[in-house]
Amino acid sequence: MVKNMKMKNHMCYNPKAETEVDPVNWIQGQMGSMNSVLKYLTEIKPVFVEDYTQHLIKRIEKAIKAIGKKEGFYDFPKIAEKFEFLDKNPKLRKLTRDFILAHANPMKKSPNNPEKYLVYGYNHSMAFRRIAYHRVKSFAELLGKEEGVKLYTEIVIRIIREVSKKRPEEEDITNRKYCERAIKSWCDYGMADFASCELDEHMTVFRFDSCFAHEVLKDFNDPDIAYYASCYVADLPAFNEGRIIRVRRSQTLHHADFCDELYWDARVHKNPEMPSLEFTSKIGKKE
Repeated sequence: MVKNMKMKNHMCYNPKAETEVDPVNWIQGQMGSMNSVLKYLTEIKPVFVEDYTQHLIKRIEKAIKAIGKKEGFYDFPKIAEKFEFLDKNPKLRKLTRDFILAHANPMKKSPNNPEKYLVYGYNHSMAFRRIAYHRVKSFAELLGKEEGVKLYTEIVIRIIREVSKKRPEEEDITNRKYCERAIKSWCDYGMADFASCELDEHMTVFRFDSCFAHEVLKDFNDPDIAYYASCYVADLPAFNEGRIIRVRRSQTLHHADFCDELYWDARVHKNPEMPSLEFTSKIGKKE
């Protein structure tokens, strides 16, 4: 396909890999995510907010009850920050916090920073991905899958655009630099076993053979909702709007044996062709 391609295997999947987090900021961020969903739901379908909130509360309560508190459970001080829409339901606010802690624990204090804690990357991923699953599942159960996902998509697109304005890309970013950072991050986190192929310095394709995004949700045996709650966001056209480094997939581990991801610099490649699944399936493998 391309001469002088650089291929490499990255055997990094490790559920016991520890990642350092500031739990207060992290929980605050998760509350912010819940608040954003409620904010845009209120804008789009205000009459539905109460039914949705009560349904979601029941799902989260049931999930927390099934876990209980683990050994090494940390109960951090309550977050003081105000959230305009989440604060209208104090019970959901508390449950959001409890859900994140119940899944992220056990934690231990970081030896490098007394204000931070070490948590397994797997548990960290499980916490925010599973609460996202419950959010999407509530839409699907109340409205039916098709209409529920449609409403969820409207909300997510607005969140993507809001976040993009707040966190613009570095103007001097390159695809090679972006992918090198991503590989290091994924491996430090223990997130996946994957292979990479640099098609040229401005375009790289990955094949993921395992990934937390799939692993932490697969026990629901609900691949469609698991996909919408995790990988779907980056598959929406809005995700690439205005971005320098863009991403595209043709399948994910929720529905296939591997996930393929193509990253490219939009300043160089306008609309590159996705490598074939046959090509991607062979990256890093001996003939």
